[in-house]
Amino acid sequence: MARSLGVVPVLLLGAALAACSSDSRLKKLTVGIAKDSTLAVMGGEPARASRYLTDGHILEALYFNKPGAGPDSMPDRKRSPVILVDGVLIAWGWKQWDSIAVANKIVVEK
Repeated sequence: MARSLGVVPVLLLGAALAACSSDSRLKKLTVGIAKDSTLAVMGGEPARASRYLTDGHILEALYFNKPGAGPDSMPDRKRSPVILVDGVLIAWGWKQWDSIAVANKIVVEK
């Protein structure tokens, strides 16, 4: 599944690096959980989502407002990204999403 994407090396670091985020919900995530479980941990639907077809797989970046954050019109870089492939959580946090995006030639605004 995710192996055909450029994400396998990133997955190995995903959980360890994500713990550095200021969004405490990210610490409760586990690689491999389903999208519905991810949404439950994150407290509902994301403020924004992006979907990409990559090597026959659906890569999805979900952007969640951080707890206590203001309006939905905030820039993505102030949100917490969560990344799924074919509906399964593979990574979270900006370091991981930036690495996955580069590996899959996806342009993510800085």
